[in-house]
Amino acid sequence: MTSVGVKIDNSVTRQFGSYCFKIQGELHHLTGALLPHGNQTPMYVQIYILDIAEQLNVRRTNNNNLDPVVIDNLQTMLLDNHLYIGHYHHAYELIREKPVKEQKEITIRLHVNLQ
Repeated sequence: MTSVGVKIDNSVTRQFGSYCFKIQGELHHLTGALLPHGNQTPMYVQIYILDIAEQLNVRRTNNNNLDPVVIDNLQTMLLDNHLYIGHYHHAYELIREKPVKEQKEITIRLHVNLQ
């Protein structure tokens, strides 16, 4: 799940709750750590660096209340269409090349220009 953290100026909208707004400047999305901490189960972006079969297993475990067929179909769609999976794999390779002590100090930024 993704959310946008914003400060809404209610004096401009004169209402509370959701409304349509325009983003000025940059929008940043923080994906969190690429590697799980300790023995934690991988989540979100951490799943993409796993073997495909393991990805499916983790997704099913993390979402055991959902229909496994739906999870299978969603994973296929993600693998076929997600533009940044290759970047996650490359980042993972770069992280693994560093000594363990330095792996936590790496920051990866992906800048997208849609123009």
